[in-house]
Amino acid sequence: MVSPSTKLYGLIGYPLGHSISFYIHNAAFRALSIDALYINIPIEPESFSKAILGIKYLPIYGLNVTIPHKERIIDFLDEISVISKLIGAVNTVYLEENKWKGENTDFGGFLETLKELKLDKDLPCLILGAGGAARAVVYAVIEYGFKEIYLTNRTYGRAERIAEEVKKNKNIEIKIIPWQERHKVDEKLILINTTSIGLDGKSTPWNGNFKSIAFVYDIIYNPKETPLLSLAKENNVPFKNGLDMLIYQACLSWNKWFGFIGPFEIMKREAEKLL
Repeated sequence: MVSPSTKLYGLIGYPLGHSISFYIHNAAFRALSIDALYINIPIEPESFSKAILGIKYLPIYGLNVTIPHKERIIDFLDEISVISKLIGAVNTVYLEENKWKGENTDFGGFLETLKELKLDKDLPCLILGAGGAARAVVYAVIEYGFKEIYLTNRTYGRAERIAEEVKKNKNIEIKIIPWQERHKVDEKLILINTTSIGLDGKSTPWNGNFKSIAFVYDIIYNPKETPLLSLAKENNVPFKNGLDMLIYQACLSWNKWFGFIGPFEIMKREAEKLL
């Protein structure tokens, strides 16, 4: 029930048709009797600057940020966390002492799922993509303990920049592979997709063989089974989609908005109903 005292939260990105954040946050608000409403705020890239300046003057108390705005949002915030600075991307915005502050809960959300999966740290991992989500994933796999990391992206320079930053910040070498050569890695590895390829339910970022792949992690969660994950299933390779990462990062956002971790099970049940 929306009332005059209802506080607004929301998601900014573009497009937002695939997102279920609207449903999981509002379901949790209802379950915990929190007088708040979570809304979708689609912002096209060319309108981003004007839209953000306008949003800052609206009675909105917190935001999640998704593709393609996780990096651009930083320029419009008063402060960002240490991990956000390290990653160079923000996915959670909150108001504190009349300041707009930024946090990256993608990092914690992905790291939590790695701990649950108990993936072999001695295997190398190949990360597809070099956007805001990829940055969080790179630092999470480093924190988890992977010793060998490959990175590939359609725009080589973006991957190169991440590798340079990681070398500077963590003194860890990341090996860059040109996008067109990504299938040539023939050692046993873990494949992680952070690109948006597959959101359409038709395309896949990986057309190589699966003989050398030990595990496939696609951070896309809608569709529940992307073409990449369907290929993994056909080749009897264990896999995971991005739903738990989404739920964990959403729960961690609550810690900045309300001072406590959001209800994982409530959000997960709602998500599974939708998907």
